[in-house]
Amino acid sequence: MKWLDTADIQSSTDNQAAFWDKLRGDLRNGTFWADRIRRFRDQPIERLRLAIENLPLPAAFREAAIATRALIRERVKRGEDFTEELVLLYWLAAIESFGIPYSAYLQQPGFNVLQLVPGVIIKSLPFSYSQLGYKHLGLLNKTDAKWCITRWGEPLDHTTLNKLHSDIWHKYELNELARQKHQIQELLSR
Repeated sequence: MKWLDTADIQSSTDNQAAFWDKLRGDLRNGTFWADRIRRFRDQPIERLRLAIENLPLPAAFREAAIATRALIRERVKRGEDFTEELVLLYWLAAIESFGIPYSAYLQQPGFNVLQLVPGVIIKSLPFSYSQLGYKHLGLLNKTDAKWCITRWGEPLDHTTLNKLHSDIWHKYELNELARQKHQIQELLSR
């Protein structure tokens, strides 16, 4: 199961455990995903597929953006419309902006929270280009921003999905704190 396919806290927790077990196994076998993805340098569809399988790792977001940009460049070369690919790139940047580098509340990396937010929640967070803009979406580069402006004009605002939905983020910070306390209690009671 991919992170984006998780439906609730339990499936996110189970997915997290399975993800890290698989990653450890891959490392033992010498088949780390970041090494495998390099083989798809000239195959953007495969690169994108592997990157999405490894979300929400920060490097997976970057790799997905690189692959999507390659798909856009292919369309531009053929003189074809690339709106679908631009929408995907923008969506990746938006959901990446839901995470934060560091959770001051938990005093640990924000990734610990992001990986437990169910994909169904991530995919249901409402936003629009006019609300989020492009200036605070770290995954977008200058060319991406130009493409967005050309397609959709200048936005009304510039922010992140985290700021737009800080109440939901905080809910998952509280869930993560409770989960960690429960784990500690289980360890202490053994």
